[in-house]
Amino acid sequence: MRKIGLIAAVAGVAIVALTVALRLLGEHGPWLWLPGGVLLAAATATLAFTQFGAGGTRSSGNGGPRPPGADTARLLDNFEQRFAELKARKPNATVLGDLYALGSQLEQRGRLLQATAVFRHLTRVDASYRDVTARLQRLMDADRASLRSGPARSPARDTGAPASAAGAATRPAAVPRTVDPPAPTGTAEPEAGPTTAPAQLGRYRLEREIGRGAMGVVYLGRDLAINRLVAIKAIPLASEFGETELAEARARFFREAETAGRLNHPNIVTIYDVGEERGLAYIAMEYLKGQHLSEYAAPSRLLEPRKVVDLVKRTAEALNFAHKQQVVHRDIKPANLMYDPATDVLKITDFGIARITDAGSTRTGIVLGTPSFMSPEQLEGRTVTGHSDLFSLGVSLFQLLTGHLPFTADSMTGLMHQIAEKPHPSLRAYRPDLPACLESVLDRALAKAPTARFDSGAQMAIALEDCKTHLPGGTP
Repeated sequence: MRKIGLIAAVAGVAIVALTVALRLLGEHGPWLWLPGGVLLAAATATLAFTQFGAGGTRSSGNGGPRPPGADTARLLDNFEQRFAELKARKPNATVLGDLYALGSQLEQRGRLLQATAVFRHLTRVDASYRDVTARLQRLMDADRASLRSGPARSPARDTGAPASAAGAATRPAAVPRTVDPPAPTGTAEPEAGPTTAPAQLGRYRLEREIGRGAMGVVYLGRDLAINRLVAIKAIPLASEFGETELAEARARFFREAETAGRLNHPNIVTIYDVGEERGLAYIAMEYLKGQHLSEYAAPSRLLEPRKVVDLVKRTAEALNFAHKQQVVHRDIKPANLMYDPATDVLKITDFGIARITDAGSTRTGIVLGTPSFMSPEQLEGRTVTGHSDLFSLGVSLFQLLTGHLPFTADSMTGLMHQIAEKPHPSLRAYRPDLPACLESVLDRALAKAPTARFDSGAQMAIALEDCKTHLPGGTP
């Protein structure tokens, strides 16, 4: 740094001298041309040295060229745009170098899923480029090793999920952790028991804990103003974020909770209130009875196909409503669909929770949502739209009909590869009794490209309604 500063100072002096020389040139004639030219050459050479360094190449500091016009922080902040630009360009030495630099910088910053996506793309373009194959293999090996030896987190809540899916929810030290499925928003009335919850948040008395997840704890609460039972989701923002991130996280929390609170739909849980007290941000919402649909995701506990199709159709209609309000759920799965068989009421829970900390925040290496249900673009850190929710709903439909997940692997990188590259298994390989139209619905919902999926939740709902006529009890 001192050397660069000295060079910059010399360049400044040279420029000033050149300016004076050219001024004199106008007054005293050609005898100053030669020294003026020498000064101009010296200034140009000095500035070039300052810009590119002694080696004549602008270095990124990690062995690859740095993308023109962007420093590391800016590049990482605009990962999605930068990655899309590089993939769209015709491969050449510059593009390969920029991809390598992007992947290296992401890896250094701990954004390992995004780094894996970049290196995987680079190997498809040119697997022999530098050490990209070894880098990708190292990420995958570290992922598998950490899953074998790392401390286990809470087991997956999705009943019937294969052990490999539960394994993807562990938190190894050297790979991105996955966020556990959010705690349930409501369940059947719990039995009385001890609680370690704070006595009260705002006007809500907390009676007992009824669920827990990586994003916080859910309590059964009572609204003291109107004596109503509510579900309180409490998230310890102060302990989850550093000082520099806390203000942004708090603003995002209230913004997302407010947005979700405007979703007035019979199949979306109602949010009553939001606040913060004693370091806990909280959301007070409708207290639901029933069970999460994950209770019906085991092969031995499947619902009738007609009922499954009806419930997923209602979910698609609710998502269509939310997407029209520019709200994307980001974590659609059976564990976030509450169903009460006694009243036939279905509610989507946890709208907005997955946005409290997004993939672009400084909490690097965190994947929001449940990986087995995530779309290719969400896993790779690209823009998430309503099409991503429909992909997740397709995964949910497959699991609720078969008791199995369509994509499984023994590591996060393996799961990413399955979701992004491999076709999903045939529905009728598991359930030959189901009509071909359901296979067609899943083929479209689980398409790799967002634009190849259903245009909207309403379109998916229509397709599912048409399929109901081919199921037992339907009217042809």
